[in-house]
Amino acid sequence: MSWLLNTLHGDLKSSKNGSSIIHQCFQGELEVVKEIHGKAIAEKKEIGDGQNNGYEEGGTEVDKVVMETSRMPFLMLGLDLPPPPLFKDIMEKNIIPQVPLFNILKKFDGESVTEVVRPRLARMRYRVMKLPQYLILHMRRFTKNNFFVEKNPTLVNFPVKNLELKDYIPLPAPRENNKLRSKYDLIANIVHDGKPGEGSYRVFVQRKSEELWYEMQDLHVSETLPQMVALSEAYMQIYEQQQ
Repeated sequence: MSWLLNTLHGDLKSSKNGSSIIHQCFQGELEVVKEIHGKAIAEKKEIGDGQNNGYEEGGTEVDKVVMETSRMPFLMLGLDLPPPPLFKDIMEKNIIPQVPLFNILKKFDGESVTEVVRPRLARMRYRVMKLPQYLILHMRRFTKNNFFVEKNPTLVNFPVKNLELKDYIPLPAPRENNKLRSKYDLIANIVHDGKPGEGSYRVFVQRKSEELWYEMQDLHVSETLPQMVALSEAYMQIYEQQQ
């Protein structure tokens, strides 16, 4: 999806200001605080017995923390799912955990720490500074190690209507005479079924003119209930900002 949006932006952007309908609809902004721990070498070490003080040549390692704050545009927000349980329940069946959408949105509250290892080990904090008209959420279900790709089966509980972001993550105050628009309605939900590399995709799409939901897979289209959308194993979602 990220590749598709960036490709469309590159083809549609204006030669005057570099903007496009893609950025106007989907682009928001994050404040990113990066905390990097490193080692600094103290070249001189103080010695003394209380009467004769001096310095001894040498070096000692001390912790050094570098804080960097920057603004970063985004076209979608990646949400990390909690790891699934390692053990089965008393019925010898795998437990499929559930998590509220609001819990994994806390990654963007400006306080929760996310550790990254590339390009170097760092602790990151994210805060949403600007909300887009259409908000894309990507549940990171697939992880790749040196041997194979794993899929996280955790179910995400999410609202189909009236997702109010300001109740769960801090948002910047709107400019004077402007209204903070932080409430969203779901308009599309992409689902992955089956094992990684072998499964298939389905998409639930809302037809706004009739307030009806449709399930689509390949060429098959059928009407469905909003309750069925909320029970699906969401992989990617698109929310529309309420006006």
